[in-house]
Amino acid sequence: MKPGRHQAGAVLRLDVLATPLAVARIASILAHRQFDVVTMDIAAPVDGLRRITIEVDTADDVRLQQLVKFLNRSSDVVKVIRLSDDTSHNRRGAFVTVAFPEGRLAEAVAIARAFSAEIVEADRTRCTVFTAAEPARVDDLVRALSGFTIRELVMAAPLRIPRPLRKHTATDRGHTWGQR
Repeated sequence: MKPGRHQAGAVLRLDVLATPLAVARIASILAHRQFDVVTMDIAAPVDGLRRITIEVDTADDVRLQQLVKFLNRSSDVVKVIRLSDDTSHNRRGAFVTVAFPEGRLAEAVAIARAFSAEIVEADRTRCTVFTAAEPARVDDLVRALSGFTIRELVMAAPLRIPRPLRKHTATDRGHTWGQR
């Protein structure tokens, strides 16, 4: 993925049993079905369950429904929820290190401030910027900083949590794939 270009896709949140091979089985299902995994975040186990958030590069609802069926067939999977932009809060963290000619630090600081980003380290010819924002806003920041030389770009997997006041689409064992 090029800096500043967020890929469209779907985000699934899985609750799986916290067994040694559960994550490997989930990865195997994704690989066998030839899904391009953009990001995968695996949380530490809580009460015997591990939460896995997967961003796959597909907007095809039929393929996504098939993936959910395959995931639900796994004995490790307890629940699968599709997280969309309107049913969840979505943020992405990023560190961007840029280099520039001496005397241009003020420009980089101004760009960071315009995006409510933080300068975590700076000297006369480079600085590191940190932000946690909606993915499109992170992409816009990276594009704005691309006038400088981007030395390093580190982006975290998207952080998503369901909006408690809005209904989300869930797929539990015994239920069918829900449409909003």
